[in-house]
Amino acid sequence: MMPYRQCPMKNRPPIINTSEKYLLPGPDQVRFATQGQTLSLVLGSCISTVFIARSSEYVLAANHIMIAREHHPGIIAKKSARQQIDEILKAYHEVLKIPDNDILCLHLVGAGKKVNDNTFWVHDENIAETRTVLAEKNIVPLFDDTRSYYFATYSLGGDDISVFIEDKLGGAHLSYIIDLKKLFSLELQQLYDLPASALKPCNRGFEKFVELGAIVFITGERNRPNV
Repeated sequence: MMPYRQCPMKNRPPIINTSEKYLLPGPDQVRFATQGQTLSLVLGSCISTVFIARSSEYVLAANHIMIAREHHPGIIAKKSARQQIDEILKAYHEVLKIPDNDILCLHLVGAGKKVNDNTFWVHDENIAETRTVLAEKNIVPLFDDTRSYYFATYSLGGDDISVFIEDKLGGAHLSYIIDLKKLFSLELQQLYDLPASALKPCNRGFEKFVELGAIVFITGERNRPNV
């Protein structure tokens, strides 16, 4: 098989628009990205499931879930977590013809609480419901950075994905590069303490990815919390 960077997907379907370099999913929206594109997320109490899949090239997908639980569609929150995750998986399966074993949930991110108000619960329900949907589908997120306001970017280039994650409330950020060929070669049995976190201090799951060679570059080498 030719390396992914040398074998671009021919006749790309409409879900992949390579004319856009930067992609930002809006509320209730799913976006797909491939080589040379950057997908960005800006999340308050909303949550996102970021997926990565491999075919003739890598295809990134992310959503922007406003209210994760099934509900009567409103003006803003129109699609639940289940609907948006199903939309991603359906596109992978039916449009891109990618099987389950070539699809990974890369990141669960978002769902922050900015105000000190005990009656505010949307972020908690978003986390609980999204995790429930993923668990029902036997999908394990590899990374989890939730319970704060986040800005995150994911850039695909060759066999690598560059990730930048910033915790807006905690004032912490980190950039790292994942070797996707290595990531897809790992067995989940090799990994423990999943999901991992880039921004939680001394996170064993994150360190395991470094140890196994899936994370190949971190800004400042050891520039992460309490390491």
